[in-house]
Amino acid sequence: MSRKKLIAGAATLAVLAGGASAVAATTTTDRKAEEQAFLADAAKRLGVSSDQLTSALTAAQDARLAAAVKAGEITQAQADAIKARRAADGTVLSLGRGPGGPGGHGGGPGGRGGGRELLADAAKAIGITEDALKTQLRDGKTLTAIVKAEGKTLADVQAAVKKAAVARLDADLKAKTITQAQYDEAVEHLNEHIARLGDAKFGPGGKGGGPRGERPSGTATPTPTP
Repeated sequence: MSRKKLIAGAATLAVLAGGASAVAATTTTDRKAEEQAFLADAAKRLGVSSDQLTSALTAAQDARLAAAVKAGEITQAQADAIKARRAADGTVLSLGRGPGGPGGHGGGPGGRGGGRELLADAAKAIGITEDALKTQLRDGKTLTAIVKAEGKTLADVQAAVKKAAVARLDADLKAKTITQAQYDEAVEHLNEHIARLGDAKFGPGGKGGGPRGERPSGTATPTPTP
């Protein structure tokens, strides 16, 4: 098979892998075994070896990562982290987990300013433990009601939460683990969620990383997780 055909086949496979991952996530816990079976079948259909197909996919992902770094969409550190995870897992398609390319890794801005960290920030600002705050949220109380009962104002709590989250983002930006664009997007989402923080409460069953609506949406791949 010509190199051109192999690359075209690899590109098509990379696109289809997203759909396959959803199936894999519900049919197996062994991502590597699922991927090996998937690649073997795809390679047979393309008329190439599994090693050739794996190499083509790896090269395609590396090219995408390099382009994303050049465009300022992710940092070099984030690209390196994706490659390291790929090497550690022994996989290239990330079947059964989130996408592994730019826009799919979970170590960015979304994780450094939201979720459990915002919940912990709110508890600290109110003057109670995180567990105590979780319990009251699970009981159906809003953050506004909890804050009022503790003799604090919602505005003060929101300001404290934002200050702590932005400080984490500042540290990430300084360490170059996120880009300026990711920082700006994270702060924008943070402002939106801070504004709705007073009505936050746990969803049905009380499960999840924090109050509903408090977690900023992930950036292209990254989260802070602000």
